[in-house]
Amino acid sequence: MGAGALLATGCGSSCAGTRTGTTPQTTIVTNKTEAARTIVAAGKPRVVVVRAKKALTHGYDADRGAVRAMLAAGLVALSGEKVVAKALACFVRPGERVGLKINGLAARNAATHVELVDELSALLGQMGVEGGSQIAFDRFARDLTASGFSARPRAGYRCVGNDEAGHEEELVQMPSSASRLSRVLTSQVDGVINLPILKQHMLSGMTGALKNNFGCIHNPNKMHLDNCDPYIAEVNAVPAIRDKQRLVIMDALRPVVDNGPSYQPGMGEVANLMLFATDLVAIDTVGLGILEDLRAKRDLPPLAKVGLAPRYLATASRLGLGVSERAGIEVVSLEV
Repeated sequence: MGAGALLATGCGSSCAGTRTGTTPQTTIVTNKTEAARTIVAAGKPRVVVVRAKKALTHGYDADRGAVRAMLAAGLVALSGEKVVAKALACFVRPGERVGLKINGLAARNAATHVELVDELSALLGQMGVEGGSQIAFDRFARDLTASGFSARPRAGYRCVGNDEAGHEEELVQMPSSASRLSRVLTSQVDGVINLPILKQHMLSGMTGALKNNFGCIHNPNKMHLDNCDPYIAEVNAVPAIRDKQRLVIMDALRPVVDNGPSYQPGMGEVANLMLFATDLVAIDTVGLGILEDLRAKRDLPPLAKVGLAPRYLATASRLGLGVSERAGIEVVSLEV
């Protein structure tokens, strides 16, 4: 069951992830989450952008108090609920098995923050998703370890590499390729919270929520031709992947602005941001704008100028996966 279905059947009408209204598409609210909950543009997916004054303590290490505050503000603003646990319950149900799809490819200096996953796991526990029913996963166990996630059970959730859990034997056919799906995705979780990190990518243009789902298949290395287009979009259109996406929380505390997706010294830019949405295309579109702004501050050219425009965003939109036009997205910006 996807987020839209859960919003329709599993939560009260106050859950506002797809609610309609008549206000402008972009609203900036500072320390006023109550006001933010009422702002929804007609027929437009909402992306919440939360900025902290200082989210990092030393190097890549995140301030857990700041992360906790950002999570609370983002979930409340996205859902329309007043209580954080109820806000999270708009996207997952008590008793469900929840996958936490991190990005651990580039190790600790450019991976989804452990601190973010720890704090999210604690919130899930408070609303009735037990630690044994939470699985942080990515392609390889070694990547989880290198990113600061232990291969052993952590307090609140388990960490599993697809190389340990395995992939389904049957190939899933897509228009341009075929792949085998992670068994974590297909049989061990009921829904997925997508936790990408915002990065420039030297082949696809950028890494965000859509590309993070390359970590749900066995052969993403075969799908990097032509800026990964249409491969990223087609992978996300696979029903087993598409229908389990419940929520996206994008880690943009320190995005990689160039020479990604691996981390190169000096290529991380502190932004102190976290993004929230249920529309993977919309959140990536907003994330792309943030990435381009960070690049511009370093006098780096727009991605399109160097042949790295993420064309897969428009392809994903054509496949009905979300909205790739910035004017069609309602953005709420908060500071905590």
